[in-house]
Amino acid sequence: MKIRNIFKKIFAILFSIFMGNGLIHTLSMIIPNQLNAILPSNSNYKSFVVELIGALISLGLIFLFHKTNVLKISGKSLAAGLICGLPVIITYSLLLISSLTDMPGKTLIPEAEIVCVALRWFLIGIAEEGLFRGVIQELFMDIFGSDTRKGIILSIICTATLFGLNHFQNLLAGVSLTFVLIQFASATAAGLMFGAITYRSSRSIWPLVLIHALVDASSFIHGGMLWGASDVESINSLDLRSLILVPIFTGIFIYLMRKSKTEPIIEANKTAQALG
Repeated sequence: MKIRNIFKKIFAILFSIFMGNGLIHTLSMIIPNQLNAILPSNSNYKSFVVELIGALISLGLIFLFHKTNVLKISGKSLAAGLICGLPVIITYSLLLISSLTDMPGKTLIPEAEIVCVALRWFLIGIAEEGLFRGVIQELFMDIFGSDTRKGIILSIICTATLFGLNHFQNLLAGVSLTFVLIQFASATAAGLMFGAITYRSSRSIWPLVLIHALVDASSFIHGGMLWGASDVESINSLDLRSLILVPIFTGIFIYLMRKSKTEPIIEANKTAQALG
């Protein structure tokens, strides 16, 4: 790829990060009063609206940069994604069940807020996976190449690193540095695994949107969101035990991207392109 085109792709990545994550934060600093007047005062409703905007922005970026292939889904790619993500699905389903057993005796937030919170988890999946795996990872593949195993792995690693760094914005919301660092490590490792699952799902984001929603649902319910805990309180409930996920997620990434699995996919894609 020519240097000029590489810079165009890098600019597209930076623009996508700003639009997907920096826009709302920038507006909240420039016109905080006007923004607060528009957004709901209730924190759960407000978060729902913000995530809805984020999801729409991510989908818009997918169309802007002509990456609509990530929105395609087939029974085969859905099954492949869910099978690749099975360890995560089992782990977080057990965490979700465990968290729900703690509900009796607790005062839950109103039903309307519970609906918004549940929809929000799905919207987070669309916003984050649409942005990072649907746009940024695809742009990195344009730079490094999607027709070599090295190029694909570099694309996933770069995207995962940005995904982890993205969580430092939680400092602005009042999350302590210690917990943000824990989030950074676990999110980067999760980004590696998510990138591999997306690639093995024929690069469709939808299997991962579902998995991401499950991860967020179980994590936030475990943190007490359904009985009134805020995002910050849920994140601050993390501890060093969360870091055990780092080698697990990294190991899943290595396993999913092993040569015996990726090389046949690359060759099949080359053949399809040649015939197409």
